Amino acid sequence: MDPSDMLQEILEMLDANGCYQEQRDHLLYFCVQGNEHSENLVHWDRKMCKLPRLPLSGIRFKRISETFIVFKNIASKIANELKL
Repeated sequence: MDPSDMLQEILEMLDANGCYQEQRDHLLYFCVQGNEHSENLVHWDRKMCKLPRLPLSGIRFKRISETFIVFKNIASKIANELKL
């Protein structure tokens, strides 16, 4: 999939899951799911990247805050719902 189409699909999926995102760099986004009153407020970085030795693009999720299991649940949910 073309990276711009991939980015649009990700934006729609994050909006559907109630995630806020802020662009930090050309392909790097800071994402938040939940609110400050929620016990499961998750912060993470999402980056579009080129896969090594393959002509494909990928998405990398990196946890910033919250427990690993809460982060894993939201990242897995978003990744599974993407139609890439």
